Order: sequence, then C-alpha cells, then structure tokens
Amino acid sequence: MPSKKPLRLISLIGFGLAATLATSACAGSAGAPQADPAAPVDLSFSNWQWLEAGKGEILWDSVKDYAGPNDNVTLTKVEAPYASYADKLNTEIGAKGGADVLVLQDSQFATLADAGALEPLDDVGDELGAALNGSNDAGLVEDARYGFNWERPGYALIYNKDLIASAGIEVPTTYPELLAAATAVQANLGISGFAGRHQTAEVDGWTLEFANWINGFGGALSEDGELTINSPENVEAAESFVELFTSGVVPVGDDASTFRAKFAQNQVGFLIDNAGVAVTLTSNPENLVTGQNLGAAPLPFTDPGSHTQLILAVNANSKNKEAAKDFVRWILSDEGQTAIRPALGASVLATDTPPSAEFLAANPFAEEYLKLAQESTSSLIPGFETDSKAIWREVLSAVEGALVRGDDVKDAFDAVQDKVVNEFG
Repeated sequence: MPSKKPLRLISLIGFGLAATLATSACAGSAGAPQADPAAPVDLSFSNWQWLEAGKGEILWDSVKDYAGPNDNVTLTKVEAPYASYADKLNTEIGAKGGADVLVLQDSQFATLADAGALEPLDDVGDELGAALNGSNDAGLVEDARYGFNWERPGYALIYNKDLIASAGIEVPTTYPELLAAATAVQANLGISGFAGRHQTAEVDGWTLEFANWINGFGGALSEDGELTINSPENVEAAESFVELFTSGVVPVGDDASTFRAKFAQNQVGFLIDNAGVAVTLTSNPENLVTGQNLGAAPLPFTDPGSHTQLILAVNANSKNKEAAKDFVRWILSDEGQTAIRPALGASVLATDTPPSAEFLAANPFAEEYLKLAQESTSSLIPGFETDSKAIWREVLSAVEGALVRGDDVKDAFDAVQDKVVNEFG
C-alpha cells in the first residue's frame, strides 16, 4: 500500500477551532498518571461508531471486556453522532477534558496534533515496528507519531444485486453509464436511482464523498504545494456531480441517515459509499440489503477514489495516559486486531490481519473494498492538511450554489481559487 506523506504543521488561524485549544493542550496533562499500577482505572474511549446500528454493538462488544495488563481497567464508551462529533470533541479538549482514547477523522487529527492536543506515541510505534503496515503513516506529523490507523474504509459503488437485476441493467463503469443506469432504475422500478450527500450542513461527510469525484476525474485540490481548485479536471468532476444531482433521479434534500435507510430498504438503486457503511448496512437484520446481495464495484470514474481515514489517538489531557497507551498497544496486537476485525472487516486495519474466511463468505463484497483501498487516497489536501476543512467548505459551498441556484461551476471555482489562495497561500 502506498504510504501517506507525513503531515506538514500549519497555523490553525482560520480553521475555526477555539483559541483555547492550543493553550490548554500545551499545558500538558490534567493530572499525573496512576501511581499504583494496580489501582482501578476508568478508561474512556470516544467514537461516533458506537451509535451505528448493528455495527456499533458488534464493535463495542469486541473491546468492552478489555481489562489491561494488570486486570484493573474498566472501559467506558463515549459517543456522539457523527455530525456533531468533531465540534463536541474540540470543545471538550479545549476545556482540558475529553475522553482518554479517541477515534478521529484525519482532518481533525491533523488539527489536534498541530495544536499539541495529542499525546506522542513514538514509543508504542517503536515497540510494534514492522507489525504495522503503511496505513499508519497517517498518524505521523513531521516524523513524530501521534496516532495509528484505527480503520481505513475505501469507497465503492454499491447496490443490491437482486434489485439491479430486476431493473434489467448492468453495473455502470463510467460516469455516463452511471447517469444512464440511475435513470433506468427510476424508470423501471419507480425508486430513486442514486443518492449521496449534497449539502454543506453535512460538510464533513460530503467532503469524504465528493473527494471521490475530484480524484476519480483525475483532479486534485493542490499540486506541488499550490492550490488548484479551478483545474479543468476539478470543474468537470463538479459539473458531472451537479448534472447527476439535478437530473431528477436523486432524492434531493435527504441527509445521509435518510438516504442510507432508503437504500437499505431497496428505495435507492446506487450509492458511492465507504466500507464502514457497507458493513453497518449489512449488519442490521432489519435491512433488505445483506452481506450476500450487496454488490460492490469500482467507482465509475477513470481514476481511483478516496478513502476515509480514522485514526486512534490518546488525549494529551488524559489523566490515564499509560493505561491509554496500554489499550492502544492491545488494539494493535494480534489479539486486538483479531477482535475488531469482524466489525471492520471490509476496511484496511493497522496490521495485515486478514478478515476471517467466515466473514468473507458471509460478506463477499468486502474483498472488492479491500482491493480498492490499496490505491485510494486521503481527502486531506497535500500541503494544506490543517486547512483542508476550511478549503473544502469553500469548494462544497460553490457546488451547493450550482445545485441550488444554478451557479456556473467554472465561475464559482475561479472565485474559490482566488479566495483560498489569498487566505491560505
């Protein structure tokens, strides 16, 4: 797997994080580690995935009985919906709080690491050495380690194989074929042909999805340290996206929870979604989409897409840093990776621990996801990692303007290019 370049430290000015974050983080731990290694420890573990129906329960069950090397640790889950997770966590850490162990999107990881809010984990990385695969490079900042790969779900075009067969269509391999297939699904079955995020109210999730369009059309938001928002490839990607989403085959206005629930009940033909979502959908026995009938195909674009990068980190404010590090060691061990593998079975993990034969037999779509994740890239903008969220918001606001008001994409991207170059260089 190609290694991700270590993040470059950049100013947090304009990122929107509370100014107190850097101050409180640099102040160090809110308290000393446990003096008695056998004293009881309540270790809190923050992750929005605990709330995901089906998958969340399986994932929590895989770690909840962890007791630590001295059999004195009680693990407590801290949960918040994905849409509010980052803001909630930033506020808590800015107030010198937050859970001990954190699962973070790579954009939030970059910001917190830059602010000094994460505990260095070089010692853990050195201990594990060659057991870790290249996906863990996402946890490096200036060659210093602040995290490890918790999960790297790639993106694929997903569909219900039985549903698509009943519509009498082939799985699309190009964008024109996707538009035609989505149109045929709606015409033949009377359901929405395609769905996806398309509103800045869901900017974090939309960023991850729309990055597949930018990458898939051969574009990029930066090149050689320069921003390239208005490149011809990026404009073509956005114009195609707008064409699809204004064609009448997409349930405009649906948020991710709504359109995924519709897809699970055969009310949507196609999604471009990540491996984690696929496992969540097929883990719920109430859904019509199952591990056997879910189809996963390469994105219908000319180039590979993106992936979601989730990073496991330790809060620098933690009063239980050594216990938190021990938990990270366990997660990265053969035992820990095997424990979480069933819940994250279609994603790349921190080690090359493979999914079980039983999982792959029950969920054959997982093999396609694992293959696609080998070539995918992060949605972080190279050279502008800690400014990525702000830049993506400007880009997606322009796309939203094209969707809602009919703005010209090229003109809108030209304006965004001028604005972000002026603000971020």
